Amino acid sequence: MNRIIILMLALMTVFTGCENHNNEAILLVTFGSSYEAPQQTFKTIDAAFKNHYPELDVSWAYTSSFIIKKLREGRGGGSLKGQKIINYTPEEALRLLAKKGYTQINVQSLHIIPGEEYDDLVETICAFTSKHPKVKINIGAPLLNDANDIRYIAQMLSAKFAQQAKQGPVCFMGHGTPHKADTMYTTLDTELKRINPNFFVGTVEGTAFDNGITSVDGLLNTIGAINEKPMQVTLSPLMSVVGDHASNDMNGTSGESEPAKQSWRERFEAENYQVQCDMTGLGDYPEVLALWIQHLQTAMNQ
Repeated sequence: MNRIIILMLALMTVFTGCENHNNEAILLVTFGSSYEAPQQTFKTIDAAFKNHYPELDVSWAYTSSFIIKKLREGRGGGSLKGQKIINYTPEEALRLLAKKGYTQINVQSLHIIPGEEYDDLVETICAFTSKHPKVKINIGAPLLNDANDIRYIAQMLSAKFAQQAKQGPVCFMGHGTPHKADTMYTTLDTELKRINPNFFVGTVEGTAFDNGITSVDGLLNTIGAINEKPMQVTLSPLMSVVGDHASNDMNGTSGESEPAKQSWRERFEAENYQVQCDMTGLGDYPEVLALWIQHLQTAMNQ
């Protein structure tokens, strides 16, 4: 059976057992965002985990201290501006859950790759468990954790953007990192191209970015070298939410004349491409939610 179908069926399954989970909780950990649109995505993710684990309390933590501070000061974007919103770091959230009496905390990373943010999360958990040996912590892997995950996400994205790929290149914007996990982006690019050579993965920073492979310049050079130069390009974020990078670095209107300061959309339009942007974060796809839930369930079963 197709793995997407299997995971979708898993997502739809609701546990109805009588086991007592009073001392067990779920902690969802994301980078965070001070933008308005991502808050709805976070609600979608929250609902998916609560529907799948109705017997467990679900709470959240942000790994970005900058965003936590910004929200606490009421400096969010859009309708969030002026609202003082309290979010917690992973360490703060774990302490609160332990104080409430939870002896098993199931942490799910909502990061895309096992990079620096994920390493810091693991380090935080290790430090916490050394101080609280009676609290058991399970941690679910990020979205792209191994070859199976990459094939699954490539299959999903290729299906969702099949029509756009018939019209021209589809470029996904990932974040990128100097961490060794940066190879996840180029591996996903290779896997997508096995399905359709019109798929491309770029990043806004990272090792492959520095090497000119995943930068927008690299994408423009590669796409510009296609024998029959396409006229239409689709851009979409390879990020959990439509936050700063997707809104500004990908689809922004900078008003800048210097190419290095322009958005991807502006760069492609300057080369006379017709650009359409699909502003859907990965966290809004049911198939992605199913994979995150599967990762957490795997961790809980260990």
